[in-house]
Amino acid sequence: MSTSTGHSATTSIEDGDQTMTTSTATGTAATTHDPTDARPGGASGASGTAHQGPEPTGPGLSFARLFQAELRKTVDTRAGRWLLVVIVALTVLAMGLVMWFGRESGAAYATLLATAVTPQAVLLPVLGILTAASEWSQRTALVTFTQEPRRMRVMAAKALAAVALGLVVVAITFVLAALAHVISASVAGGDIDLGVPGHVYLGAVVLEVIYVLMGVGFGALFLNVPLAIAGFFVLPVIMNLLAATVTWISERAAWIDQTIAQMPFMAADAAPTGEQWAQLGVTSIWWVLIPLAVGLWRVARREVK
Repeated sequence: MSTSTGHSATTSIEDGDQTMTTSTATGTAATTHDPTDARPGGASGASGTAHQGPEPTGPGLSFARLFQAELRKTVDTRAGRWLLVVIVALTVLAMGLVMWFGRESGAAYATLLATAVTPQAVLLPVLGILTAASEWSQRTALVTFTQEPRRMRVMAAKALAAVALGLVVVAITFVLAALAHVISASVAGGDIDLGVPGHVYLGAVVLEVIYVLMGVGFGALFLNVPLAIAGFFVLPVIMNLLAATVTWISERAAWIDQTIAQMPFMAADAAPTGEQWAQLGVTSIWWVLIPLAVGLWRVARREVK
């Protein structure tokens, strides 16, 4: 409840046919606050300074709707849509080259699958970077976190949306590789053999998930698309240089360099051993889990503008 008192003084000055009236009002106001009328973010004091209340913890959006929204953002944006097109196009181009070099005997299905992983290893992390960092670069994060203030749920939806799109790309790759093998074998007059060991499919899926989550981690770490892309491409090059010049790193490269740790998962002749799985897991800690953890910490603490 509020009460106010004041007085006014009016002065009239006449000059010929013109009359000017000025009014001044002065007063003081006293405001009492009702403790039952608690409004977060309300004004207090004579200066009207706003105090932000605690972050909302209400139900917000359901995770299913949040996931659909993040999936739609990735596909509907021009950068995300064209990136998916480029990934598929380069995959087709890579398999086309394999078909050309193997035109006399026909390109093997396992070889086509292994070849398709190469462009995807380069571009799928960029998809994860765009998913995690594009809203911070475009300054639209405020809208997202206003609709759903629980930031970790938003980041989980972003990561899941990126992984889902990556798995769709993997499925398309399997289909395209099978078609390419059938066409190549038919033209060369060879046998059609679509049988590959199960570890080839498993390795392709695991690597694609790692690629995407690595991109999400770098995107959350830098919260800037150009910086995240630069870091993603520059840091592995630095690691390769260190492995080539530092003996200690070279002897343990399979436990540090993710590129080396991933090589056994692209081969069709033998399944990865337990040690190779362990090497992939350890390198994923350095290149996926640590950037992702630090990035989530930054997202949770960074001011949204």
